[in-house]
Amino acid sequence: MKGATGLLRVEYKEGLYLPDLDLWLDADGPREHCVISHGHSDHIAEHKSIVATPETARIFQHRRGEAKMTTQIYGERRDYGRYALTFYPAGHCLGSAQILVEADGERLVYTGDIKLRANVAAESAVIVPCDTLVMESTFGDPHYRFPPDVATFDRLYAGIERAFSDDRVPVVLAYALGKSQEALELLLRRNYRVTLHGSIWNIAEIYRECGVEFSGAYEKYDREHLQGRVLITPPGCRKQPMLLNIERRYLIMLTGWAMNKSAPYMYKGVDLVLPLSDHADYDELVRLARESGAERIITMHGEPKFAASLRELGLNAEHLAHHPGASTKTKKRAPKKAATAVNLSLFD
Repeated sequence: MKGATGLLRVEYKEGLYLPDLDLWLDADGPREHCVISHGHSDHIAEHKSIVATPETARIFQHRRGEAKMTTQIYGERRDYGRYALTFYPAGHCLGSAQILVEADGERLVYTGDIKLRANVAAESAVIVPCDTLVMESTFGDPHYRFPPDVATFDRLYAGIERAFSDDRVPVVLAYALGKSQEALELLLRRNYRVTLHGSIWNIAEIYRECGVEFSGAYEKYDREHLQGRVLITPPGCRKQPMLLNIERRYLIMLTGWAMNKSAPYMYKGVDLVLPLSDHADYDELVRLARESGAERIITMHGEPKFAASLRELGLNAEHLAHHPGASTKTKKRAPKKAATAVNLSLFD
């Protein structure tokens, strides 16, 4: 039965769960059936059956293997008996979707990860009118207001030119799915020769398989052919032999966390950190909450203070806590020691 408000109950039990419909969305662990917003590893698991966009289903297959797959294109409304589902672009990566769930007259939208700003390698996001909005809030702090993208792009190009002028190999650090393809397209538009880490190359090939036309050719990484090229690798390669063996390298990190005051410590050893993100910033999140028209807003994947900020703006918002039955045990980590000095040129 529904909650006291008459609206669908929303819980977090190792994934988003709507108990009134027995419906899982982006579950953290394997489920018999789950609706998937996009293909990033923290949103997928080895489910037996999934519903997703065709692009996300293909990426799921690449990353998690076979499953029974039901695909829906954007804007297609499909009835599943107790509820209907419609997907809308989220602007986060190829195939990323906001999920509209319609049941008993209520419209509930789960945004998944979302970016309202233009993304050169993903479908443009839209704001979907709804009664309940379950939204990500990764950058739900006023400190995270990203500069205009064109300014960030110019800094990226300037950093690459600086590396070439110093006879160094420019290395762009970006996640294998989404941000890497965005960086790839930006670089190809400027006629740079680009070589890709194998995991990024695999995803780029899936993009092409799904109909994406990049603005030029790109190459798969070959350590013998780096001169005059920009290398794109996942951030995890930063301390691996692949990069450490490049004596004259120039590291460029693309991340929204560049706006964090602790970024110089977080990315020690990186030459340039740029705030290019595939998530919405604070102002975009506020706009999304307001323009959705939702009478109930539930925030997740961020800090509770964003919901408090929305309440101060007159919106009915709450932060989604873990279900009482879910495990709350976390591993304690040894405190990190602060660096002795900050490289102030990191953001030049």
